[in-house]
Amino acid sequence: MKAAVLLLAAAAALKAPDPVTFPGAAEAKDPNGRYRVVFVVPPAGQNAKLALEDSKTGISTPLLTIGRAATVFWSPDGGALAVTDRKSASSSTVLLATPGQPGLTDLAAVLARTLGPLPEQTGNRNVHLEVVRWLDARKLRVRLRGFGERDPGGFDELFDYELSGRFRRAAF
Repeated sequence: MKAAVLLLAAAAALKAPDPVTFPGAAEAKDPNGRYRVVFVVPPAGQNAKLALEDSKTGISTPLLTIGRAATVFWSPDGGALAVTDRKSASSSTVLLATPGQPGLTDLAAVLARTLGPLPEQTGNRNVHLEVVRWLDARKLRVRLRGFGERDPGGFDELFDYELSGRFRRAAF
């Protein structure tokens, strides 16, 4: 019992690494040093890419093609990474990846599927879903903000996403 309490306390004490923005940085290492996200310089006329590289094997896997910029947020235990992909001046989304598993999860789609199509997402032309921070190794806080026809004065809302696939409005 005592060991379980100590293990829970150690997990709670983990701190996520600082976010890293691309372009600008060359890499974003996970807290364990096993993986790193690297910036792939594009040929002229093409968009930049991010790749996930296994530091032990040197194997690099394409992660995503980024729009204007992307910010990588590693979870405190290095088990997942969330990327705010700034597709354009009027749109951004959050993509979630788990090292060693294929594919990305688009959290904007999960948010709409979990809580229903939010009017903020569908009734405005400038909509940004962005990572705020990891709350712990299994929970991510995101911000949905923007403006447009439905909300000319703008909107700004916080949500918590659990890696099990569930969204909730953030409670304070």
